Amino acid sequence: MKLLVTLVFISIFFVALVFSVLNFQSIEINLYFFKISLPLAVALTIELFSGIIIGYLVAMTNIMKLKAQYRQLCRQLGKEKN
Repeated sequence: MKLLVTLVFISIFFVALVFSVLNFQSIEINLYFFKISLPLAVALTIELFSGIIIGYLVAMTNIMKLKAQYRQLCRQLGKEKN
């Protein structure tokens, strides 16, 4: 199983590497107050990781709410047992 996971990650890495090499032209990103010139692969990588981070933060807020609700329900069950 570890070998399969390793092979999948290596293949994804090589696909990403080929994508980066083939898409290395420079693009300009207009951020209203200033402009940034980056290679396309770098811009897409930044976008990918910022999306992952935002998704993780949103998921964590939901998880924290559910944990608080779980603790509250456990306390209510503990009081009912007595």
